Formats: sequence, structure tokens, C-alpha cells
Amino acid sequence: MNELRQQQRLAGQSSIAQKVFGFVPIQDSWSTHEIRGAAMAASATTAADHAIRRALGELKDAGLIREPVGGKFQRDAATLKPKTEKAMIQPAKQTVVSIKKPEGALDVLAALSGEVVSLSDEFSKRMKVLAGRIEEVALSVEAERESNALTITKAKRLQEALKEFA
Repeated sequence: MNELRQQQRLAGQSSIAQKVFGFVPIQDSWSTHEIRGAAMAASATTAADHAIRRALGELKDAGLIREPVGGKFQRDAATLKPKTEKAMIQPAKQTVVSIKKPEGALDVLAALSGEVVSLSDEFSKRMKVLAGRIEEVALSVEAERESNALTITKAKRLQEALKEFA
């Protein structure tokens, strides 16, 4: 798979899957636990094991990584698409003398429009980062909820066992 195709597929994944993808090795096959350990060591994510497993499943389904051995994941190196070199022609230097015209209403509106576009781009980037952080927290909350549900189930079993002995 070439690098552009890989980036396009990766862009369609969840933020946790995008982060996990960077920690899936190319030459070795790693388990979910090893991949999570590498991501935690790099402070890239604090997601639980099941969230990492889900992200790895998404990446596998998208064809970005593979599972050569059960429970061990590996990604293939992206191939670089050879670029054709274009002849660089340097234009002759031209000296331009600008005659400053008084700014008209259209020029002012064009400048304001440019400011609005750059502001919206910045806002969009910040919103994407915030959405990624929200998704991570949601996955952590879900993991904690599942853990609590298992603990409650075990406590009920223990309570029932104690009632039988009483």
C-alpha cells in the first residue's frame, strides 16, 4: 500500500486508532499489551486494553495492519510513490514598482474575509483536537464502567455463596 493510500485510510479511523497505529511495529509482531505499553510509555494515550483491542480491530478491518499470529499485530511498511522530477525554471527577476492605491471597500472586505477563513481553520483544528480528547475520556469511562460491572457481578456471586453457607 502506498503512503498516500495509507494516510487516507488512517484519516477515516477514530482518534485512538490513529494514535495506536503509530505504535504497531513494522518488523515484529506485538501483542495488545505490548502496543499499549509502548503508547503509555510515550504518553500518547491512557486508553484501556479493551479500547486498544478495539482500535487494533478497526485498523485490521481497514487493511492498515495485519494479524500474522493470533493476538499479535504488525503493520506493513508504506511504499513511497516515485515522484517524477520536474525541471525547475527560474524566471528572470522582475522589479515591480507598486503604486499604492487607496483601499476601497472591496479590498477591506477581501481582507476581512481572509481573516475569517484563517480563524475558521484554526477553530476547526482545535475542535478536532478537543473531539479526540473527548473520545479518549469516553473510552476510559466505558472501560471503568465495564470493570465496575464485573466487580458488581463478582460481589453478587460472593454474596450468594455466603448466604448458602449461612
